Amino acid sequence: MTLKSRIDSLETVVKGYIVGYLLAIAGLIAVAFVGLEGPVTDTPHRFFIAGISVFTLAFAGQVVAFLRGRAPVRRVLDAAIAPELVALVLLVAALKPAADVGFAVALSVPMFYISAVRRRDSWFAAGLCAAAYIAGHGVAELTGARHQVYEWAAIGIQAGALVYLGVALALNATHHAEHESQIQAAKEANEHLTDRLQRRLTELHAVSEITEIIHSTLDFDTIGPVVIEIIQKVIDLPSCSLFVIDRSKSETLFSTSTFQPGSAPVDVSYDVVSGRGNDEHFSCISVFDHKTMMVVFCAETEALQGMSAEDKLVLQAVASELVVAVENSQLYKLTRTLAITDELTGLTNYRYLQQRLDEEVGRARRYHKHVSLVMLDVDDFKQFNDTHGHIAGDEALAELARVLRSCVREVDVVCRYGGEEFSVVLPETDATGAYVVAEKIREGIESFEFADAAGERGVSLTASVGVASYPAHAYDKETLLKQADDALYRAKGSGKNRVRSPHRKLTPPGEVDEAAPAGKGVGA
Repeated sequence: MTLKSRIDSLETVVKGYIVGYLLAIAGLIAVAFVGLEGPVTDTPHRFFIAGISVFTLAFAGQVVAFLRGRAPVRRVLDAAIAPELVALVLLVAALKPAADVGFAVALSVPMFYISAVRRRDSWFAAGLCAAAYIAGHGVAELTGARHQVYEWAAIGIQAGALVYLGVALALNATHHAEHESQIQAAKEANEHLTDRLQRRLTELHAVSEITEIIHSTLDFDTIGPVVIEIIQKVIDLPSCSLFVIDRSKSETLFSTSTFQPGSAPVDVSYDVVSGRGNDEHFSCISVFDHKTMMVVFCAETEALQGMSAEDKLVLQAVASELVVAVENSQLYKLTRTLAITDELTGLTNYRYLQQRLDEEVGRARRYHKHVSLVMLDVDDFKQFNDTHGHIAGDEALAELARVLRSCVREVDVVCRYGGEEFSVVLPETDATGAYVVAEKIREGIESFEFADAAGERGVSLTASVGVASYPAHAYDKETLLKQADDALYRAKGSGKNRVRSPHRKLTPPGEVDEAAPAGKGVGA
């Protein structure tokens, strides 16, 4: 660090102290030249040279200490007070003939000290200077400078004035320092209140934002990550998780987690029975407890313990909104499920069939894949109802739905088309594969023993089945439905209990249409 930068780094009061000290030294030298008479070897001259030397050395030591910056200002001044008092005695003794300039020196030392230190006990420096001022006159008396009685009285008054002035300056400096301290404390308190207010506003804005996000959609799974990220930023947690739990079923309905950037994600879960998380570094607290639901918040143990009451209030506000949103989401999912579900069989209904066919035909067109449709109708089902009753008929339809599910893959879509008609969508299945599935369904229904009105099994049912495939038999959804439906009614017209596909496949020029295998239950 350069000398200039060291000087620039000094406090303003220290810079003022140094300038005042330099002016004092210059003034003393000027007074000595003007006021001291006689040869240099005279006692006053020797006292002055010795005093100004000690005074200057004390000053130089202080300047070095200030520039080094290793000691507090008070310690530097305390260390310099002793040589300064010695210098003061010598200067007062030397300058007594020069209109008692020593009084000005005695006055300047405590003033410099008090202005730099600003401590109540700094009046003691003024007392020491007053004593040194009297001692200097005593030395002058001993060396031949005679004082009259009134002069000693004036010296005493001046010494008392030094003490009084030092005390007054010290008290004033102390009062000023206390006032500054109060102002600083008030400023810090205001800043603290402003920070708290800003934080509360941020939290309110976050709660408002989360509430708006939560109620903007009924598909709650998509907004969970956004909600937990906002919570993490507002509460300033490195990693945290949130769980919404159905207390009646001990089941987690919703969970989301976020982790500090750069850290490895932790698979945090919450055990409803034990009420604890699965990670030893994470702790969990319940932030909302409802009759049927509860919201649990998990975070690193140390961070969770350091949460303020205001942070927990934010969590509680968010949690209450989450519970409402989850309940609304559940109701929405239930309503949507009921809208596409056949109540009797538990299968999806005609509306869902239309939706899935649009999706699967569109996907097959984009990726040049196959999709097939199986349509079946229970043969002579009116006769079954007339013989065994509608209750047995409803049960038979429900059992037939279970047979259909057992004959297809999980990815296949089984629907109740209406009445005793059913449909099966077979994604990524060509005409040959669909024909095999259709025959499996027909055989499964034929071999199953249905219950009569008394619950006794042994009643047989059969079904006529039509099969069509995209792009072999159709170019769009409507054509696919029509081709499968036409094949179904050809199966009905050709003897029932059999599988039929369209008469001709739509094949590119030059390719030969494959004939369907012959035999019972198989037709072209």
